[in-house]
Order: sequence, then structure tokens, then C-alpha cells
Amino acid sequence: MKKAKEISGSKKTAFTLTETLITLAIIGIIASMTIQTVVPKLNEKTRTQQLKKTYSVLQQAFLKALSQEGSIEDWGISMTAGDGGEKVLLNKIAPHLKTLKICENGRGCYPNITYKNIDGSNYVNWNNLPDRSALILTDGTIVMFNTSSAGSYSDFGQIYVDINGSKPPNKVGIDFFYFYLFKNSIIPSGAPAKYGNEFFKEKCIKKAGFGCAAWVLYNENMEYLHCNDLSWDGKKYCNQQPTRVSSEQLPILSAKDIRKVAIRSF
Repeated sequence: MKKAKEISGSKKTAFTLTETLITLAIIGIIASMTIQTVVPKLNEKTRTQQLKKTYSVLQQAFLKALSQEGSIEDWGISMTAGDGGEKVLLNKIAPHLKTLKICENGRGCYPNITYKNIDGSNYVNWNNLPDRSALILTDGTIVMFNTSSAGSYSDFGQIYVDINGSKPPNKVGIDFFYFYLFKNSIIPSGAPAKYGNEFFKEKCIKKAGFGCAAWVLYNENMEYLHCNDLSWDGKKYCNQQPTRVSSEQLPILSAKDIRKVAIRSF
């Protein structure tokens, strides 16, 4: 290493250009690695808050609709394809939402693209499917109603949401989520007290994506994107030591609980 000039009787050593460049390169690599870790986590946190807010808005709109229109059992909802059950849900719930656009026949609200599963495989282009009605909220969230494909999971239909609208990634379980309609409540897909632990494993953690909404709302994370050994009665985080908890101890959140969660997210 070259010697620097002596100043005030002491010797100080300067870095060479090569050493400076090597140091900067190391700093750059460390910064890049940090960004790759931090940015996805921040995005996940943002999406978690967006989903909480959307769930609260939908739940409150549904409760207002029940108050004004009476029991959902009397709404005349059909779960048969072609009978217009999705339009009934739209027309009953939409008046209690702040909307920018309503697409009664589905087309025109969702982007004309093929949505993806968590693993990147093709899922579906919503504009190519019948029996869907949709709307866009003032914050850009896209909401869609369907009854004909929901009979296995709900009593009165399902609601799909894209929490950041047409913006990417447009992936199920990342920015696109499912909810199911019952007599007095909207239940997030994968809620353990309703669907059990295996539903989450099969429909979310194995990359299907549509069974993830409850996990995000209840556990406030999207750790299923990073490891595959999570469960409702075990690990909630990838780096957590497993603990056993009965799924019956995990209640379905009430509308009041969801409103509290959403308020804390602002």
C-alpha cells in the first residue's frame, strides 16, 4: 500500500483506487441483497393492509344490505349457471359501496389478461367467463360476484377481489383473493373454523392460491410464499418453531373484529 504524506508529524495511510472500488462493490452487493429481502416483505405488508380494508368494506356493505333488504335467503339468489344469481348480489350490495364503475355482465372491470397461480402457472382470464358481475371501488379495488361456481364452498355465492386493481402481479393468493357468502357474514376463503386445516394446505400452500385469504387476515402475513410447512395448528411463520393449536380455537372473525383491524391499518 502506498504511503501518504505525513501531516503534523503523523503518518496516515490512504486507500488505493483498487481498494476503494472493491469496498464499493461489496457495499453494493450487500445493499442489493438487503433490498431483495426488504422490498418483498414491504409489499406483502402493504397487501395485507389492503386486504383487511377491503374485507371490512365488503362486510359492512353486506350487513347494510341485510338490514335494508332482509335475509339473504329472501333475495332470490340462484346458484345455477345462467340464472343471474351474481347480478342479484351485485344489485343488493353495490349500493352500499363507493364505486367508480359497475359491470353487470362482468366484462370491462377486470383487465383482459390471464391471471396466474402463485407458482406462475395460468389461472383464468375473467373476461372469458360467464355468470360474473363486477365493480370497481373508488380506491381501485376490483370486486366480482359469482354464484354458479360457489356451491361447494358457500351457501349464497362468492366474492373475488383484486386489491390493487389491474396492476400486477395479478396472482391468486398475492393480490387476488376469494370470500364466501353465508347467511349473516362474508367468510374469507380458508377460514379454519369453517374449512379446516387441509383446505389451507391444498388450496393455498400447494400453490393454488385461492385458499389464502383467511391466513392473510388472521395471521397478518403472507409467509406461505416463502415456505410450505405452515399450518393453522402449527407454524405461522417460516422461522418459527412448530406449536400445536387446535383449529377449533381459531374463530371466524366477526364484522366488529374486522372493523377494528381495518381501523388499525390506516
